[in-house]
Amino acid sequence: TQPYDVEFASGEYQSWLADLKVRAMLQTHNQAQAMMRSVLAMFRRHMPTADVLDFADALPALPRGIFIGGWRPGTPEPVPGPMFTAEVVADLTPHHVPPETIVADVLAVIAAHSAPHDLEVLRATTQAPLRALWPAEGITDGLAVVR
Repeated sequence: TQPYDVEFASGEYQSWLADLKVRAMLQTHNQAQAMMRSVLAMFRRHMPTADVLDFADALPALPRGIFIGGWRPGTPEPVPGPMFTAEVVADLTPHHVPPETIVADVLAVIAAHSAPHDLEVLRATTQAPLRALWPAEGITDGLAVVR
């Protein structure tokens, strides 16, 4: 038999994208995928190696692969603080027009689909200036929790 996270990885991730599509009022799963990938990559860009690995371990199989994909360990870039969302929007704008809430939308979907312990790890490994972007504990905004 296959482990749960391998056997159900695609369906689980599709539910993440469906929730993001609804929450961010996107038109397609392709847009949701691009936005999920961008937010995860931008988070990773500002994390030290140990935090990248801990954050990745707290994600299910497909989001973990997307988060780690193309990563080369190195010195993390300084966190832009309140400009982080603008940085994500600028990264996406050549291809898509993301809502200004895209970072909060992605994090709300991740939070809604994460087990409590995993969410604790995800929050703890997020750089301090970015932690406030996570939804308040216990808030899922009506998203269906899969895990």
